Amino acid sequence: MTAFWISTLGLIIFITLGMPIAFSIGMASVGFILMTNPMSLVIVPLRMFSGVNSFTLLALPFFVMSAEIMVRGGVSSRLFALVNMLVGRVRGGLAYVNVVQSTIFGSISGAALSDVAALGKMEIDAMVENGYDRDFSCALTAASSIQSPLIPPSSTAILYAGIMSMSVGGVLLGGLVPGLLIGGTQCLYILFRGRKLNLPKVTLTYDRKTKAKIWRDGLVALGMPAIILIGIVGGVFTPTEAAAVAVFYSLIAAFLIYREAKPKDIIEALEATVKTSATLFMIVALAASYSWALGSERIPEQIATFILGISHNRYILLLIMNVLLIIVGMWMETGAAIILFAPILGPIATMAGVSPLHFAVIMIVNLVIGLITPPVGVVLYATCTVGQTTLERLVKALKPFYILSFSCLLLITFVPDIALFVPRLVGLVK
Repeated sequence: MTAFWISTLGLIIFITLGMPIAFSIGMASVGFILMTNPMSLVIVPLRMFSGVNSFTLLALPFFVMSAEIMVRGGVSSRLFALVNMLVGRVRGGLAYVNVVQSTIFGSISGAALSDVAALGKMEIDAMVENGYDRDFSCALTAASSIQSPLIPPSSTAILYAGIMSMSVGGVLLGGLVPGLLIGGTQCLYILFRGRKLNLPKVTLTYDRKTKAKIWRDGLVALGMPAIILIGIVGGVFTPTEAAAVAVFYSLIAAFLIYREAKPKDIIEALEATVKTSATLFMIVALAASYSWALGSERIPEQIATFILGISHNRYILLLIMNVLLIIVGMWMETGAAIILFAPILGPIATMAGVSPLHFAVIMIVNLVIGLITPPVGVVLYATCTVGQTTLERLVKALKPFYILSFSCLLLITFVPDIALFVPRLVGLVK
């Protein structure tokens, strides 16, 4: 157990010093093996290969690719126009547009950072030009983006399902209601605080031809997540096949319908996909070797015994895990945190009587909240860049949204049906 704590401390130090997550995990893994059984080093390459040798994980680069093509194909501006036409005329209309657009865009990108990168500047500039406070606009943009890793199809959910050998459809649908809950509470905040915040009301008029064009373009963008969800839930194709279909659909939308994408956009999308996928799979591979090393020394069982020794009450254990995961989410990238901690904490939650699917959603919600919490929340820095504000001002403006997010987390933790209702409805959970 001493070797585990030393390697964990090393992992924390490496990450704090700015070493890439994959190399930090690799160094900690090698260090742990050298301290326990140096002969096991020969097995590390095999464990790395087995970690990424997953048909389910093959869906990740396809989903990343489809999102990159759709973003470069003009989907963000068309979604903005559709949502603005639908809800932009009420008080605080552009604030509602910000939240609703993140909900919809999450079903395309599946990543909070992509949401901010693709929509953030457009949303913030439009709000500021129409009289909204810049800090409020930036805070709402950051807070609404955390729906993206929850609304299916979510690359985060696919990663969790692949790592834990769970039903991809179940984990995807498990995040639907929690994602909508987070967005819904933000809309309620805008509704009840709109007058006090002096949120403006913008008058919009559209002729029939403009409305038809906005509806057509918007529905094309919404077609991709609809096809994917119906296909997976209906058993038409597997999640990996669905991801390939998403790429094909995005190419048709970008080149034949919107006609905005150019060949160079495909090259840029491929480059972004390769970088993202290579980083993620390197983390998966090295984390697999680390998890194997820990398992060979029965470290997960020892951690489970320690945590269960504190209490056997599932809700107390979930509270402890929530605190741990929030701290982890503040410092570590979501995918890396899932790869490292899901195999350790998931079985403990199951032993305490928590549904594996319920815990999957709890863990993902915890980690996506960490994306907007200092000191290392990546969405914070991305929002500061696109919104031209400082970290201190953004964190201060985010205070009410922190309260809303943590309230939603507690509801999801203590009311399992929020996560399990939809998967149970379609027969993926008993």
